Amino acid sequence: MSLPVEVIEAVRQGKCLLFVGSRFAMEAADDAGLEYPEAKDLAKELGWKKPKLAIGQKAKAVVASVEEGCAIQEQAAGRAALVSALRQRVDPEVKPIAAHKSAIAHFPLIFTTCADELLEAAARELGKPVDVLDRGQAIPDSDPGRCTLVRLRGSFSRPDSLMLTPADYLARALGPDARKQLRTLIRNNVVFFVGYRADEEEFERLFAELSDAYGGELPRCHLACGQGTIDDFLWQKWVWRGLLLFLSDPGEAMKELEARLA
Repeated sequence: MSLPVEVIEAVRQGKCLLFVGSRFAMEAADDAGLEYPEAKDLAKELGWKKPKLAIGQKAKAVVASVEEGCAIQEQAAGRAALVSALRQRVDPEVKPIAAHKSAIAHFPLIFTTCADELLEAAARELGKPVDVLDRGQAIPDSDPGRCTLVRLRGSFSRPDSLMLTPADYLARALGPDARKQLRTLIRNNVVFFVGYRADEEEFERLFAELSDAYGGELPRCHLACGQGTIDDFLWQKWVWRGLLLFLSDPGEAMKELEARLA
């Protein structure tokens, strides 16, 4: 794994936007010897099923939808039961790992699609003040002595803020002011995604929202891709959209960043 020089220099200059995905929590759970479900398994647990092919229809790659599974579970058991079931599966009672602490230490502005609060816990351990914002809130100017954490999908501590189903995104789409601010931030900084897989809905949803805010395809950005291999189709799909991928779990990527910044 070789961390892009563009990312390292942007971090040094305070010009890198970090987006943190759920594989940070998965790695923390693994380190504690706990099970954290893959997205495809969680989607099926919630009731999602792969669409059946019509007669004569060719098979194609289908991304398992946790959002659709959440919608099925919500309709069947209600929102409170859905949140409770999710929390049991994807909010492990673990401590933040080194990757969380590196993120807090080196990035004054972090966007996260995680619903856990391991980043806040890392900030407390480091003694660094953190300001937590909901999706769509105005983002203040960066302060190297503080960390601003933007929760794009809410948190389990505030169930009303959680973005779980397709209907949630329709009802709480980012407004024009939020899209404009995101567009400016993306234009003026290097975008770095860590803790995602390129073939999962979590990243697809995030990339689509950012592209919508930007008003088109994003400028060149980087993904530390937390999966074993990337097939040619997936590689070409994202490269054509301006994404530079390299294989790395969160811990590996952030450890390399620490070493290169030393």
